[in-house]
Amino acid sequence: MSHQKYPLVTIIISLVTVIYSLYVNYEISGSLLGKIKITQLEQYGGITFEHLWNLELWRLFVSQVVHVKQPHMFFNVASFLLLGIILERYIGAIRFFLLWFISGAVGTLISTLTVEPPWSLGTGASQAILGVAAFGVLLLYKKIDASLFLKFAVIFAILPALLLDLIFVHYPKLGHVTGFMVGWIIAFFYYSQREKSLKILL
Repeated sequence: MSHQKYPLVTIIISLVTVIYSLYVNYEISGSLLGKIKITQLEQYGGITFEHLWNLELWRLFVSQVVHVKQPHMFFNVASFLLLGIILERYIGAIRFFLLWFISGAVGTLISTLTVEPPWSLGTGASQAILGVAAFGVLLLYKKIDASLFLKFAVIFAILPALLLDLIFVHYPKLGHVTGFMVGWIIAFFYYSQREKSLKILL
């Protein structure tokens, strides 16, 4: 377990998400909570594979902090804060950032494959949050942390996303599943390395 005192990456990403997403919403609609369309987010960081082929790599980060619907953004930030407060301390700031970034970037890109252009822009934090939640699930499964707080944080992050998917598209979205699976792979790799380190010390 890391001895990091404060979840700095969690706090920074949460603040960047709230500030940038609200700023973009205001720029487009003239209101912090005004209605916008996903196609309007391309110039603000929405991503497709075409952008990646053009080496617009900045979109891999920015696409994860900009949202079409701001109430959804606030829910995502709340989920991320609950998870990050616990999980960042386990693996440290750099590993936690990579967990968030990689699972989110891959999940967001994959999510664009199931939507027809021009609405196939990848945006939002849901994919990354499910990747982070996967790490929490592994900690619970391995009984490394069985606290009620972590159980609540994991359920709070996963259950609403799953229910909304089932209600609106009748199956878990590919981007959400991908984000979770990438997060699980990263978490399992970290756990395996941790176990090897402990055996060496013993």
